[in-house]
Amino acid sequence: MTAPRARRGLALGLAVLLAGAASAACGAPESAALGGEVGREVRASIDSGTASFGEDGWGALLAGGTRDGLVDYDWFRAHRSELDAYLERVAGADLPSLAPAQLEALLIDAYNAYTIRTILEHPGVGSIRDIDGVWTDLEHEVGGHRLTLDQIEHGLLRPYFRDPRLHFALNCASRSCAPLPPWAYAGDSLDARLEGRARAFLRDTANVRVEGGTLVLSKYFDWYGGDFTNPEWTPHSETIPLFVASYARPEVAEFIRGHDGRPPVRFTRYDWSLNAASGSRAAGHSGAAGHSGAAADSGAARDSGAAGDSGTARDSAAAAASGPGAGDGASASAGPASGARGGWVARLRGWVASLGPLGPVAYGAAYVLATVLFVPGSALTVGAGIAFGLVWGTVITSVASVAGAAAAFLVARYLLRDRVQRWVEGHDRLRIVDRAVGQQGWKIVALTRLSPLFPFNLLNYAYGLTDVGFRHYVLASWVAMLPGTIAYVWIGAAGAAVASSAAGGGGWLHTALQVLGVAATLGVAVVIGRIATRALRAEVGAAEAQGGGPPGGGEEA
Repeated sequence: MTAPRARRGLALGLAVLLAGAASAACGAPESAALGGEVGREVRASIDSGTASFGEDGWGALLAGGTRDGLVDYDWFRAHRSELDAYLERVAGADLPSLAPAQLEALLIDAYNAYTIRTILEHPGVGSIRDIDGVWTDLEHEVGGHRLTLDQIEHGLLRPYFRDPRLHFALNCASRSCAPLPPWAYAGDSLDARLEGRARAFLRDTANVRVEGGTLVLSKYFDWYGGDFTNPEWTPHSETIPLFVASYARPEVAEFIRGHDGRPPVRFTRYDWSLNAASGSRAAGHSGAAGHSGAAADSGAARDSGAAGDSGTARDSAAAAASGPGAGDGASASAGPASGARGGWVARLRGWVASLGPLGPVAYGAAYVLATVLFVPGSALTVGAGIAFGLVWGTVITSVASVAGAAAAFLVARYLLRDRVQRWVEGHDRLRIVDRAVGQQGWKIVALTRLSPLFPFNLLNYAYGLTDVGFRHYVLASWVAMLPGTIAYVWIGAAGAAVASSAAGGGGWLHTALQVLGVAATLGVAVVIGRIATRALRAEVGAAEAQGGGPPGGGEEA
């Protein structure tokens, strides 16, 4: 295979690999109406329902068990009988007879109440995502139907009621979720309550602010952006920023309109730690700070000062990556994804979660140190997939591996040159590469990174002895190491999904897709490695022909 054809093959392989990773990291579940009997009953309610559903019991529970938008789980534990009594009424509700607003309020309240009960049934969790299948597998009874939380939200509320303000009313037991107010939703005041919730959420600088000429928005708008601009939903706007402007603080609204409704936008990271109020035993996992904007509908909390990027959004992302509900495996920035009960997966994720925002930093620093000390990086790369999921595991490992490779390169070039020279002397392949680098530069760096013939750790030091420029070395290493990084991280993410399902968390379809993704990724990585090896031999052969061959008789690379 000629070098140009090899390069075209490498480009195609990289494109396939990155496309696969992107598809696995897709965001939130789609809004798709449930059919069957429950779908017919919801449609009957919308078409002709007139009855009401009293929520007094749930309202009293919220008044006693919430503080500043956070939940006192100890209080709810002490009042579990009242919570169960309310949920028994939800289970027996006559859905088709209810007026549409009454049913919508009932479903919102049921989602929030079942979320709290789920946390009570799993004491000690630091994040709702530690509970296997929490959104997709655990079922709850509503109006005589067994429904998951995802089905309530994405199969009933979103597709049938088409109100984007729902995102500011549903609470996922996480600190970046919309805070829980100290009252229940009721059909006769639902529109005013939702309007107040939207205003409070969008005036909170943790969720909406302007920083350095950029509009910073809650991850909700990344995951559910179409809900806010769909003309079939009410309310909606032409763009997401214009929707925000209709509720935001005056200076934010002015900034948005000053950019014709299309300012630069970035999204916050989502904090999945448990929304436990200070004083609750669960609060030790998540801190004690309150949720502003929780007590009053119109409260413009934290109007001054910018809160730090706190988080990642509501539904399970077992995704890594990145989105909620039936997500892709676990978002590292979002904290630990659901882990196997009490197993090594949970322990690793628990350790990372215990470090809070320093978790990714600590993991990355350990990776850099391991690289410099010749510790094989494959185990740490797989571990990143377990701890952080596909997307953030790839980001953390990619940055850390390049940083470690750069550190080893600099050590070899400036600090331990003579010692590294002695290490390399016994490796004929590296001497051949040295000659080729002198003629082909960064291309040889990239090809050796893609080829499995060269050990990663030794190569880092060996390149410090060559004439390749540091910038070219770092850039070529980063790009060429991405396929292997994605493959190993994906192995970890898929392994975590298998461990979770085997521990009783369900979600085997999602797990099977993860495993198939790993198999496809490994297949592409093997093909890329073979193409790179052939291309490398061609480049090295050309270098030998021009330079008289390597010392000692010319072993092929």
